[in-house]
Amino acid sequence: MNNLIAITIGDIKGIGINILLNAWKNKRVKNFILLSDSKLLNKFLNQINFNCEINEIDIKKKNLNYNNKKLNVYSYKSHSFEDNTYKSLKFAYELCKKNLCIGIVTLPLRKDLIQKEFDKEFIGHTEYFQKLDKKKHSNMILYHKNIIISPLTTHIELKKVSKIVSNKKFLYEQLFNLYHTLKDDFNIKSPKIIISGINPHAGENGKIGTEEIESIIPCIKKLKNKGIKIEGPNSADSLLINKNLKKYNCFVFIYHDQALIPFKYISQFSGVNYTGNLDIIRTSPDHGTAYDLIKSKKISYLSFLNCFELVKKVYKNRKLNVRSKKIS
Repeated sequence: MNNLIAITIGDIKGIGINILLNAWKNKRVKNFILLSDSKLLNKFLNQINFNCEINEIDIKKKNLNYNNKKLNVYSYKSHSFEDNTYKSLKFAYELCKKNLCIGIVTLPLRKDLIQKEFDKEFIGHTEYFQKLDKKKHSNMILYHKNIIISPLTTHIELKKVSKIVSNKKFLYEQLFNLYHTLKDDFNIKSPKIIISGINPHAGENGKIGTEEIESIIPCIKKLKNKGIKIEGPNSADSLLINKNLKKYNCFVFIYHDQALIPFKYISQFSGVNYTGNLDIIRTSPDHGTAYDLIKSKKISYLSFLNCFELVKKVYKNRKLNVRSKKIS
């Protein structure tokens, strides 16, 4: 396998491609293939006056005719910038499945444009790659300097969270897979997990909601019986106190914003979004398209660089470890 990383084009009008180009120009990243229609990419590069030579990758050739001195692009035909964005996801996945790349870094995109033009069911990268990989479950994992946070549910309406959390089978399988992802992909030999409640103060013994008593606690007991080190449910507002940061490897919150708000405060947009329980390795910068920052000179590519490093780290760990049998 080539030690190359596939990068999806994302929303070309956002900061993602600018971050990539600046990082590459400053020699902060190498050994990657950008997935894009080369004609549309050239059009964009001319618009921003970015001068570089493009080398179009031919996957039929040995070593992919990779050129270290040029911007290496896997090109395909598309009819618009949005079409280009959407197609890059599938082609990046295929490069990994063919063992031509070790993993994917997805640049930010606008979900509503994908939904409007191509896929009404598209709600995010996490769910998209889960579907491509034909997996029943995937885990959204947020990573920053060895702090690992995972929301149990991802891109769903808040009013639906309670119903999903009440599904004990879903809870068990999500946490079971997360535990083994921590072992296999992050090389944590005996992960220690702590989980929050869904209600304020984790329900206060049923006084402020019963999901903890009826679903979360029974699930924790079942996982403990399997030898998994997991504690909770604890109040979400104190899950990340210093004592816990020293004791646990992973902090599980019940829904998206419970996890993302503290994570973005801690990481200051230098964290990484990782998708667990996939056959491929996929990371993404922990920020959006940020149209308002396009002309800013203060754009940081730290999150993007950290994505690269995590792809390489997980790839190395997977070679070291025999992958656990998860609940697909």
